[in-house]
Amino acid sequence: MRVCILGSGLSALTLAKALTNENIYVDIFSKSGNRKISPSRTIGISKSNFDYFNKNISNIENISWKIKRIEIFTDNLKNEKILKFDNKEQLFSIVKNYKLYDLLKRSLEKNKYFKKKKLEKNHETLKKYNLVINTEFNNLITKKYFNRKISKKYNSLAYTTTIKH
Repeated sequence: MRVCILGSGLSALTLAKALTNENIYVDIFSKSGNRKISPSRTIGISKSNFDYFNKNISNIENISWKIKRIEIFTDNLKNEKILKFDNKEQLFSIVKNYKLYDLLKRSLEKNKYFKKKKLEKNHETLKKYNLVINTEFNNLITKKYFNRKISKKYNSLAYTTTIKH
């Protein structure tokens, strides 16, 4: 079986690693150039996903922080805790995006079932694949075959925090 993955983000690399571990040939098509991952971005991974990732994808023990306690405060209540999660076991883990990206990239580069290719305007090459997976919203294939007929505007808030460790 041959699988084509469009995009080269964390989702694409994680999927590629899972498939190559099953001896499935995977080609990743992405824009040319190296992807820049911010060193300040992190991702939270639940305990069950952390365990799955370690067992089936790649060992991330050395690049993650295990979180066992979470306390949420508010200025309105004079530093009173509004939520507290305290557990002797791991609640979830935090991983720096660039470290996870580098770990997956290095692992895939050594794998005989994996190839990275440049996405070109000629889409005929995609016909040789049993499955094509698009993980990137803004690429040539998406622009050509999918229209933006549904457009949503989300009115949402984002909260930031400082983590003590």
